[in-house]
Amino acid sequence: MLGGNEFILVIASGFTSAWLISNGWTICGAIMFLACISKLRELRGQKKVDVGEDFHVIIIGSGVSGICMGRKLNEIGVKYTILEKSTDLGGTWHDNFYPGVACDVPSHLYSFSDFMNPTWSRAFSKGKEIHQYLKRAASSFGVYPNVVFNKRVESCTWNQKTCKWTVQTTDGTQYIANFIVTGSGGLHVPRLPNFKGQETFKGPAFHTALWDATFQPKGKRIAVIGTGASAVQAVPGVVELGAAELKVFQRTPAWVPPRLDYEYPEYVKTMFKLFPITNSIHRWFFFWRSELRFRLVFTEDAWITKKLSGWIHGQVKSHYRHVIKNKELREKLIPNFSMGCKRITPSDTFLQAFNEDHVHLITDKIEEITETGIKTSDGVEHEVDAIIFATGFDLQKSARPFTQIGVDGKDMSETWGDTPGAYLGIVHQQNPNYFMLLGPGTGLGHNSIIYMIECQANYTIDAIKKFVKSGARSMAVKDSVTTDYLDWCQENMKGKVFANNNACVGWYRNDRGINWTLWPLDLVTYWWMTLKCNLEDYSLRY
Repeated sequence: MLGGNEFILVIASGFTSAWLISNGWTICGAIMFLACISKLRELRGQKKVDVGEDFHVIIIGSGVSGICMGRKLNEIGVKYTILEKSTDLGGTWHDNFYPGVACDVPSHLYSFSDFMNPTWSRAFSKGKEIHQYLKRAASSFGVYPNVVFNKRVESCTWNQKTCKWTVQTTDGTQYIANFIVTGSGGLHVPRLPNFKGQETFKGPAFHTALWDATFQPKGKRIAVIGTGASAVQAVPGVVELGAAELKVFQRTPAWVPPRLDYEYPEYVKTMFKLFPITNSIHRWFFFWRSELRFRLVFTEDAWITKKLSGWIHGQVKSHYRHVIKNKELREKLIPNFSMGCKRITPSDTFLQAFNEDHVHLITDKIEEITETGIKTSDGVEHEVDAIIFATGFDLQKSARPFTQIGVDGKDMSETWGDTPGAYLGIVHQQNPNYFMLLGPGTGLGHNSIIYMIECQANYTIDAIKKFVKSGARSMAVKDSVTTDYLDWCQENMKGKVFANNNACVGWYRNDRGINWTLWPLDLVTYWWMTLKCNLEDYSLRY
């Protein structure tokens, strides 16, 4: 994953390596030369910004976005406070600790571009290891002293006279800010179903994101409702912890290609430590492989996709046939829509779990939840001791976690309706001096979301620097710029496998089939579009 100007460094490195080798340098010598250049780039740093003592930025959330933004503000010398609703930083990696929780993006790609971790234990790290990495990053970046924990933001209100924001938390504390940067995440409000009789169930029942730390699966009859990304991880996790019986209730199957996870040998970790350029090359490989996958899988109207899509789907189906012994069960687990229409959920253990005698797939519709279990449309009552809801997140509520009152006096939630939108997924025309990290339209189905966050943080820093230099008091993106951009996004959504609800219905899209959650193109395009902030796109108020 490449952040900021790192993409330019990659291209330059490639040409430089070729030139050096062609002019008599050994490969080792060329690598050492490029490693030195890379180290000098790290030491260069950012130029400090000359702002007044009362200039202050509020960052909401201390997950990946908040840590990244805090680090960037430290580099330019701007004061800030991070308001975090939880007791520790880490965002989703602090909140989610269900059995099997892990990242489905390679570890060396799912990390900050200039804080690489040579000692990742696995190709796809577990949640606990990622959380520890983020805590180390926050410590290294000097972010911790600026975090205030147990502060849930209730509202942000713009004062047109002072050109400042008032941020109020649920405990009544108020903060005044020149700028707000939100990093509250795109998936943080659990979506719980509302089945008939749900409240009558007498055993433990909870969402994977609200996991009961006291719950012990061993020896229990357990139901998992859902077969999305969380279920694909939680099901084998619960099996491993010794559940006596596990029933998985599926509404729609998911594409589960092999993850191909493995442990990194000690000698590889040592190599990454001693020769960081090898770590970078490893990371670049994952990045470009993911970019290629976008063209091969997600872009339906591309000639190369038309040529290869059938073969790719055939390979994954062959994996199903190889892994799942029961033919009838296998057919129920294979989706009837293209990969990418819903989130692809790679795993080396989910499909294999259904070969166990005590693991059962239930595809009949859930009619109601009783005191002792789950009743399905075939009249069968499945008695269980506990119910785990792996039912995903409410995207609409996640996009608006607090009241946001802008220039027009309206809540941004009201302005958005069922289709949240922002220029570059970062700024909204009615909310001056307000920047979003992982805003609407910047989700991904093929690569590392940390890439998006770094691009957005770099854009925000460039905007703040240019804003300060201009002497303005507020900056708001122009209506026409936002409208043209959102139209461009929907135009580029055409021909993508996740464009609408025609093939499948999923959380990427609203009820009208409009995909407002995902970025429609490759990540190099997004990097290029967010490389610099153009003040001509904004209305400045002095």
